[in-house]
Amino acid sequence: MIAAFAAQIGAVPYKCSEPLALYTTFNIGGPADIIVFPRTPHELSCVLQAAHKNALPMFFLGGGSNLLVSDEGIRGVVINLSGEMEQLSVSDDGKEIIVGTAVTFPKLTKVALGLGWEGALGWHGTPGSVGGALKMNAGGPLGEIGAVVQSVSGVSLEGHHEFSHSDAGFTYRNSKFPPNTVLTFAKLRCETASRALGKELSQKSKELVVRRKQTQPKQRSAGSMFKNPPSDFAGRLIEAAGLKGTRIGDAQISLVHANFLVNLGTATAQDMYALSKLARDTVLAQSGVLLEYEVKLVGNFVMPA
Repeated sequence: MIAAFAAQIGAVPYKCSEPLALYTTFNIGGPADIIVFPRTPHELSCVLQAAHKNALPMFFLGGGSNLLVSDEGIRGVVINLSGEMEQLSVSDDGKEIIVGTAVTFPKLTKVALGLGWEGALGWHGTPGSVGGALKMNAGGPLGEIGAVVQSVSGVSLEGHHEFSHSDAGFTYRNSKFPPNTVLTFAKLRCETASRALGKELSQKSKELVVRRKQTQPKQRSAGSMFKNPPSDFAGRLIEAAGLKGTRIGDAQISLVHANFLVNLGTATAQDMYALSKLARDTVLAQSGVLLEYEVKLVGNFVMPA
């Protein structure tokens, strides 16, 4: 089926049996049966149609952050956008940005701050792609990406789609884009943008970088492992449970921030999963709070003994 699929996608670049550790911020993940790199919405549509024709499951990779891929990897087709979806343009007045979903979110953040988009301070430090940021409504108390979204384009088996701001249904760390639709472009607008604020915001972002380096680990991670529960912080609960620094193999609960699980070098996905399960179970037993994963688990994981 993989060979038939590859023959049907024309000139779309692809690789077979590619280790997904090369594409994730954890530097963890087994092989993909095939990973494809569509460069236009039309090529993406061809990929979706060919996968459907060959009854192959599909997974959209994005920037590889906020993701734990199992050691067995991902069966079927992994999609990683490129080409046109890596482009970004700015209107003359600096109030509108058209951005492809394969653009890195840090790049978009830097551009928006330079244009004087104050809410972009809330996006600062979030890794991954714009597509992933849209799906999870990335941001913080100073601003979320959803606040400036005008519309989003996407492609599914049914064709090309346009989603308005209300269609997107942005909430805390979530959105309502159809799961079978791959996002391709977003139109963002900030009416209060002022290039005069750009230098000031860029300076503030540098200060945030310094603060972040002091409060977040340097080792490879996928960002915050768990969502913050209402009126509390996942990191505080994990630290209160006495788990800071706990290791399973080369997976460790960070000594800097307990809601970050880090890869010290050769951690496996199973190590990381077992450690996350230990954190969840211990916090539930001691505090009565069931932590909800923010990192997405993809593939098969064995329940720890």
